[in-house]
Amino acid sequence: MNLLIANIAASDLLFSIVHFPREILDQIKGSTAFLVHGWIGHALCITCAFTADTAVAVSTLSMILVAADRLIAVVFPAKYTQITVKKRRHLITSTWIVAMAIHSPYFYTFRLDTIRCNGETFCITNWEPAFNHELTHTRYYTALVFVALIVPIVTVSILQTRTLLKLKDDKMQPFRSTPANQRYKKRTKILLKMSVVLVLAFALCWLPFIAFQFLLLFSPRSIPCNLGFTMFRQFAFELSLCHCMVNPCICFTFLGRIRFGIKCINSVSEKRCSTYIETRL
Repeated sequence: MNLLIANIAASDLLFSIVHFPREILDQIKGSTAFLVHGWIGHALCITCAFTADTAVAVSTLSMILVAADRLIAVVFPAKYTQITVKKRRHLITSTWIVAMAIHSPYFYTFRLDTIRCNGETFCITNWEPAFNHELTHTRYYTALVFVALIVPIVTVSILQTRTLLKLKDDKMQPFRSTPANQRYKKRTKILLKMSVVLVLAFALCWLPFIAFQFLLLFSPRSIPCNLGFTMFRQFAFELSLCHCMVNPCICFTFLGRIRFGIKCINSVSEKRCSTYIETRL
């Protein structure tokens, strides 16, 4: 679980480092125009979009692993002990490989385009000349939304439901001592609460954005040009950015080990950290 949480934290931090400086600059300028031109601007256009969206996909795929980890621990406890640290590291590495693979077309589609009337340069997507832009754009981003957002939400919801149902029928309880049962229930309850809250927070942050994206992909002409819809679009976009701030807050709330670890780093020497954490826990 610690490895998975660390993976989510790393992806959220990477997203924040890459995306927020440009977002803040765009808000200050009141425009999404790119200030860097030439081959450096072209490289930044591709790199920023690819890195930010890859980080989001890593975070969502890691949530599937978190839910699967809890399911195996509860439903198949014997098999859970067979999952080594090496296997977990391979699974975590696979989240980055899959995320980078599904976003690899960005290296072809993202490019800088200068508008002749005002001379401003924008980072846009264009599938031409190799593909039909409108058709390919719609198909690709529909598949991307499903793979990176909708499938993780549905999969995690199913896994969490299965785990919760299994917890109500704990067949190993008679074979444990009373203190062991209490520790098991307390630990499992905390981790399950954290997993459920992570899923709910993820869904709340991304569902408005998903709804807007589908409307933009399949019915762009029906989008009204009024203040209400403009506010909804801005709300959906800003809410989607909150996911990288929500995850750390949830982890700090539910995982005392993380809180004590940071307190340890700030209050005692590095050599005494392990003893301090063990004592506090």
